[in-house]
Amino acid sequence: MKSHDLERKYNIPVPRYTSYPAVPHWNGAPCEGIWLGHLKDHYDPAQGVELYIHVPFCEKLCYYCGCHRVISKNKDRGLEYVNYLIKEWKLYKKKLGDIKIASIHLGGGTPNFLTVEAFTNLFNELSPSFKEEEFKGSIEIDPRTCTKEQLDMYKSFGIERLSMGVQDFDEKVQLAIGRVQPYEKVKELVDYAREIGIADINFDLIYGLPFQSTNTITETIEKVLTLNPLQIAFYSYAHLPSRIKNQRLIPEEGLLHGMEKRALYEKGKELLAINHYEEIGLDHFAKDDSSLAKAKKEGRLRRNFMGHTHKTSSMIIGLGCSSISSSIKSFAQNEKEVKEYYNKINSGLLAIRSGHTQSSQDLEVEEIMQDFFATNSIDKKSWKKLNHASIIKQKLDELQEDGLIEEGDRFLVTEKGRPFMRNIASIFDHHLLESKQNSGSTSL
Repeated sequence: MKSHDLERKYNIPVPRYTSYPAVPHWNGAPCEGIWLGHLKDHYDPAQGVELYIHVPFCEKLCYYCGCHRVISKNKDRGLEYVNYLIKEWKLYKKKLGDIKIASIHLGGGTPNFLTVEAFTNLFNELSPSFKEEEFKGSIEIDPRTCTKEQLDMYKSFGIERLSMGVQDFDEKVQLAIGRVQPYEKVKELVDYAREIGIADINFDLIYGLPFQSTNTITETIEKVLTLNPLQIAFYSYAHLPSRIKNQRLIPEEGLLHGMEKRALYEKGKELLAINHYEEIGLDHFAKDDSSLAKAKKEGRLRRNFMGHTHKTSSMIIGLGCSSISSSIKSFAQNEKEVKEYYNKINSGLLAIRSGHTQSSQDLEVEEIMQDFFATNSIDKKSWKKLNHASIIKQKLDELQEDGLIEEGDRFLVTEKGRPFMRNIASIFDHHLLESKQNSGSTSL
């Protein structure tokens, strides 16, 4: 099948599969007692837990952004917010006992919105629980607002991985998305991070933004290569102005669609491959000596709400509004609004708003998907006991006919199939299948 025909056929909405099932198919939050029971049952002191800390505040609005965030320049709000993060952590410790932290990832929003004082207060509370020799820390930063003083502080608390929201270096594109950040500013921050010993640096890039072209993508990638990040996340922009109001500020006449948008990804992928960045799982590219590449080789690569990560624990505890936690058996998401999050914590309750308790089939499918995203291949037997195995077999045959997978010891994703990884994963999604059957749809 020709490329433009594939694009038409598979250009349909499918989940990003940062969890299984995807959030729209969750069956409701487990009660606090059941949720804590799942954590207690599966906590392994040898592994500890991973913490995800969501900081919702940003100083400026980025027009493309679909994250849960609050626009504010009042840094006192960060100090107040940290007090509630500490209260939430103490609630977990009171209910679970002496749990150890294997890793922390701070996302947002803009985590470097927190002042040195606020961040220090938070980490002084958390650091006694670190698994010291094994602890890994990472943080997402905005290169426009992060300071060298903050980088020094992050290093002192054991944070050795930075993820920078670069998105695009073209000035016209930056103006159109409300995020102007000169290359020189990013370079200054990268150079200083390496100077103080923070070498594990990730860039987030987005394709499909207004006024991008293969020429602008080429220029952006060439500038990125001069900064030599170990890892690059190269995401597709999802334009959903009916759901995300700030995206209505995006000039739609500048957006590319279909094969023209796909060409942006192909150009970026080509340039990254030439410069020795291997495509790791979905949307991620990494150098051989990066943590993600090593995790893939060692079989520790996992996909979760933070994207692709190197597995340190099977449990994630999310702190802060909208953060998502996961045990082996369930998911729990906190209140999305800051005020509601504060109200729950003030009441002495965990701030859980929604979630999902996994069935035995959910767990089987989740493991199939984790294996798929880690290896870019499908085990021939793992899915045969699923309730919809006959439908999966039909879809696998169709994928082979379309040239997206090929049969060997396992079903291997072809080069032609790499852009459609999420479509391929969706054939195992029994929740998606049931919703399509209920709606009368039969498409992949």
